[in-house]
Amino acid sequence: MSRLSFEAFELDLATGELRKGRSLIKLQPQPSKVLALLASRAGELVSREEIQKQVWTDDTFVDFDQGLNYCIRQIRSALCDDAETPRFIETVPRRGYRFLSIVEELAPKPVPTVARRVMLAVLPFENLSGEEDQEYFSDGLTDEMISQLGRLNPQRLGVIARTSAMKYKHTNQSVDVIGRELGVAYVLEGSVRRGANRVRVTAQLIQVSDQTHLWAQSYDRGLGDMLALQSELAHAIAGEIRVQLTPQEQVRVATLRPIDSSAYEAYLKGRYFWNRRTRDSLQKSVRCFEQALAIDPGYAAAYAGLADAYLTQLDYNYLPPRDAFALANRAVVGALRLDDTLVEPQTSLGHLRLDEFN
Repeated sequence: MSRLSFEAFELDLATGELRKGRSLIKLQPQPSKVLALLASRAGELVSREEIQKQVWTDDTFVDFDQGLNYCIRQIRSALCDDAETPRFIETVPRRGYRFLSIVEELAPKPVPTVARRVMLAVLPFENLSGEEDQEYFSDGLTDEMISQLGRLNPQRLGVIARTSAMKYKHTNQSVDVIGRELGVAYVLEGSVRRGANRVRVTAQLIQVSDQTHLWAQSYDRGLGDMLALQSELAHAIAGEIRVQLTPQEQVRVATLRPIDSSAYEAYLKGRYFWNRRTRDSLQKSVRCFEQALAIDPGYAAAYAGLADAYLTQLDYNYLPPRDAFALANRAVVGALRLDDTLVEPQTSLGHLRLDEFN
C-alpha cells in the first residue's frame, strides 16, 4: 500500500504528500501521519491511544492531547471538512476518530530515472569542553553544518534531517551500521572544544561502504569567525564528494559577513531551546534570539529564528494566533530585508504562509 485515493484527494503514504487533482495540499508531517493512519483504517474506530502509539514517539515533548487536536484541525482544514457534519473525519467523543470516506488503494507511481543524489549524514558533534552546559554549542554547530551542507546543491547532495541524525548522539554504533540505517554514502563526524573566545573544531568525512577516512581537518578559530568556518568546512566536503556549488551558494559565500561572537552564541542557544519544543524552552529561545539581535541588529538568521519560535508557539497553541502571526511576520520581514538569499527566512516565510492558509 503506497497511495490512497478518497473522493478528489490522493495521499502518498511514502512521502506524506496530499493532492487534490494536480494541486499539492499543504499538510505538515505530523498531521499527515495521522491522516495516513486513519485513511488506511477507513471505517474503523481508531482510538486516541492507538494513534499515540503509532504516530507519537517517546521523545516528543509536546502534550499529546493538545498535539492530536491540532493535527485533526489541520487535517479538516486541508480536506475542507466540517467537524459538525463530517465527510471525512468523525470524532467519537472520549474514544477516538473514524475515517468516513471510501478509500481506494492505488498502484505505485512509476519512478522516473534520474541521477541519484549523494546522501550524507552529519552526526552530532561531540562536546569536548568537559562542561554539560556547553551542549548547546556542539548541538548548535551540528544544526548549522546540516544547514550549510543542505544548501550547497540540493539536487546533487541530500543531507539527513536533524531529527534523524540526533538519535545517534552518544551512540556506540559503528559507522557502517549508522550508514545502513540512514541510507547514506557518507558520514561526517566531529568534535568541538570551546575555550573563552576560541573554538577548536575537528571534523572527518567517512565513506560508509568501506569505513575509510576520505578527509579530516582541524580548525582553531575565534567565535566571530564561525560562520566562515562552517562554510569553509562544508565546501571542503563538497570538493571531496565532487558536488558542485549552485550559483546562489557561490553568491552567498562571497557576501558572508562576520558575526559578533556574543550574538552568535546567543543564536545557538536560541536554536537549542527552540528544538526542545516545550512552552518554557520556546520562551527562552525568543529571549536568546532577541539578545542576539540586540547585540547585532544585522543578524538575519536570528530574525528567522525569532520567527520560527513564534510560529512553533502558534503550532502548539502556546500563543494566540493574532499575536503569533504579527510577531512572526515582523521577524520574517526583518530577516528578508537584511538577506533574502538565506534559506532560514525563506523557510520561516513558508511556515508563516502555511499557517495563514490553514
